[in-house]
Amino acid sequence: DVEPSLMERWPIAKRGDSAMNDHDTTDQAQPFIKLPAPTDAPNHAVYGSSLLGPGLIERFDAYGNPSSLITTKEKESLSSDDEIVYFDCQIGSQLTGHAGIVHGGIVSLLFDEACGWGYEGVINIIQANSNSVSGSESEKKIMAVTGNLNVNFRQPLQAGERFRIRVYHTKTHGRKVALRASLESVSGDVVYADATCLYIMLRSRL
Repeated sequence: DVEPSLMERWPIAKRGDSAMNDHDTTDQAQPFIKLPAPTDAPNHAVYGSSLLGPGLIERFDAYGNPSSLITTKEKESLSSDDEIVYFDCQIGSQLTGHAGIVHGGIVSLLFDEACGWGYEGVINIIQANSNSVSGSESEKKIMAVTGNLNVNFRQPLQAGERFRIRVYHTKTHGRKVALRASLESVSGDVVYADATCLYIMLRSRL
């Protein structure tokens, strides 16, 4: 779920903004922009102290598609299968099920969190191009919750292995935002799991 305390983790940047200077060039034709991890969520399942650290979630770095950060006339709408965000990840040896294999519940947790970031990127584009929202109102995030998360496990994921989670926009209809995600090797040759996720925008805060 997208929590209110985390809603500002994905800024709406403009061309030339200093937030665009930190980017990853390892495996992207167009560099994605590194997004700051939240620092004000001590009880969060991923970013709190309980699961983040050596032997646990050792790496979960987010990189956003520049199109989800920049307001321009060139990006007036979302296309189906736009890649919104990807994560550079690594899970340690203390979050396994079978010996040496990352627990499926941890994989599902990371899919849910990654798709939450994807939702925020989608909302950035929708709000930036909405004629009905202007000024400071356009920068307010719309809170959402996970309506459905479906995970298919394809290959065992070894603890300690670096991997990527890539999140794509599928469709937006009314208050529903559909996303799909893939958990794959850094090279992209192996898909360990894939998922579909439906986020539902709330009319009011919980």
